[in-house]
Amino acid sequence: MLRDAQPSKEPPSPRASASYVLENSEIEAWDTQGHSPISAAGGGRQGLLPEELTLYGGQVVVHEVHAPLRRVAVGSGKLLEVKTLGSRELVIIAIEPGNSALHLWFQDGSQREIPVTIVGDNLGQAARVLQSTLSPASNARVSIVGGNVVVTGQDISQGEWSRIEQMREVYPSIVNLGSVDAVGMRPMVMMDVQIMEFDRNALEELGIRWDSRIDGPNAGALYDSSSSEFRVLPDGSPFDDDEFAGMANPIRTAFGLATSITSRINLLVNQGKAYALASPHLSARSGGEADFLVGGELPIPVSSLFGQTQVEFKEYGIKLEISPVVNGSNEILTTMMAEVSRIDPSITVAGIPGFLTRRTRSEFNVRNGETIVISGLTDINAAKSADKFPILGEIPILGRLFRSDQFRANKTDLVVFVTPRTVDPASAENLDRIEQGHQIRESFEGEFGRKLQQ
Repeated sequence: MLRDAQPSKEPPSPRASASYVLENSEIEAWDTQGHSPISAAGGGRQGLLPEELTLYGGQVVVHEVHAPLRRVAVGSGKLLEVKTLGSRELVIIAIEPGNSALHLWFQDGSQREIPVTIVGDNLGQAARVLQSTLSPASNARVSIVGGNVVVTGQDISQGEWSRIEQMREVYPSIVNLGSVDAVGMRPMVMMDVQIMEFDRNALEELGIRWDSRIDGPNAGALYDSSSSEFRVLPDGSPFDDDEFAGMANPIRTAFGLATSITSRINLLVNQGKAYALASPHLSARSGGEADFLVGGELPIPVSSLFGQTQVEFKEYGIKLEISPVVNGSNEILTTMMAEVSRIDPSITVAGIPGFLTRRTRSEFNVRNGETIVISGLTDINAAKSADKFPILGEIPILGRLFRSDQFRANKTDLVVFVTPRTVDPASAENLDRIEQGHQIRESFEGEFGRKLQQ
């Protein structure tokens, strides 16, 4: 029920819940906290009152009307407060987000109703800040619709999509109706992976036995002792006359480290002390994933809650999962999981065998083309056997004279070599592989064609 309200100098309550009417009142406007008065000549003047109003919580605006006012009603005093300045100006104070309305009666007998939407954010500010984070050539379009900042557009880049989502956490009024570019020409990363299993003794020889396995530090000196300008060097000499020509100092020295670990690893493979378990080449987009499995799947029966038997498959063998990310400096951050597992028939439960598993999960940074080594996964197999003379070998203490005990332990280390490289269709690595593929195809087609002709 509407009633007339007399002008009052007391600050209005910011939480007043009842609708109220002002009858030709000339009063001061107060902020929503009831603090200092707001000057009618302040910067909140917005011109003539529009057909609809969209405000944000805490905003104060001053609008003029086309004719002298007689009465003003507010839909919800919890959301909105209105004061009159003279008979032709309104001070409108938004309190909380929501929807309300103003109803105006004019002295000429006309009436007018203004829908008011109060939002939680300053939409203009939110739209400006969001637009500043987008590039001028962006496919995203920012606009204010109703009480929201709406983002539209197709094929928005991944970087801009991430920034829009971060802005939504700051400004809840942002509504993202765009679509991300699912293709996006992100860099491709090829992972050259070698999974090797080394005998522990072979590893120790690689690291310690420099004198017998790998060439160690070398030093040497060269002295010119010839008394003639004409020299005769033996066939196969690593030096020639140019080495000695114009020597101011007749003595030359050299020091260096001569070694070839790659050749040594290949030698270990040939001797059976190292095994190349797998050498896959995996490719993934920056930010994507790639996986590799060579092995098999073991069916395992599983009983359900209602007594039904279902079959689940357990993977075993060599498994790799990689996820690379490339930055603008061509540095590669890689998350990798490597697993080597096999069936262990020595442990069974209800006829289902167990598994022996070695697994590592690593995260590392390398530059393009650099290699990192991941190791430390040791497998130990031990066996003990005894050869003894019947009966006599069982005699305590003396039985040691009639028996021979043998203990054998086999230790192996799993070592993973990882070399990530960024590639594109025009890169040398990709062109080499294309040429390699053509050669294999031509070789196969030629061999297959000859067999068909025979």
